[in-house]
Amino acid sequence: MMNRFLTTLFILSISITASFGQSLTKTKSDFKLFNRTSIGYTFGLNETFADKKVNALHIKTVIGFTLPQVGFGIGLETGTFNTVGAGSNSRFNTIAFTGNLHLMAKPNTDESLNYFVKGGAGYAPRIFNSYDKGFTYEAATGVIITTKKNNKYFIETKYHYQEFSRFNINTGKLEVKSLGLGIGTWF
Repeated sequence: MMNRFLTTLFILSISITASFGQSLTKTKSDFKLFNRTSIGYTFGLNETFADKKVNALHIKTVIGFTLPQVGFGIGLETGTFNTVGAGSNSRFNTIAFTGNLHLMAKPNTDESLNYFVKGGAGYAPRIFNSYDKGFTYEAATGVIITTKKNNKYFIETKYHYQEFSRFNINTGKLEVKSLGLGIGTWF
């Protein structure tokens, strides 16, 4: 699973580099700082426990540098995962650090709709006792809406994967795969 994800990420980065080669060779003055902050909710796709799925609330902020259509940044995300199903429910929390990449259909400078794809991968370390650790990644696509006052908001659909490394005795990990929606600001 990890090899498949890394191969896909590598192919995506090569494709972006080839597609926007001229943009990537411009001077440093073309790089601009960006911030993307979002809140999203994902619904579990797989049963992690007997007859239970895991839904999650995510809050994420990414800071980085962008060219007119391609951006790279580092992110900080907190997630609250809750089991859904019959019987007692469980709750897991994470704080993850991620590397992020986004690609827009056109430069994000005008007041029209703009479409994007983005992805991120990282790790959630165990910082506090109530937080769990494990590998994480996400992929999303969405639309950016620019207002007349040049404020940018976005709506996205996303796939999220979170691994918890202190569970199942046989494999040593619990995998949560989920699909959801998010909203946020982009400036």
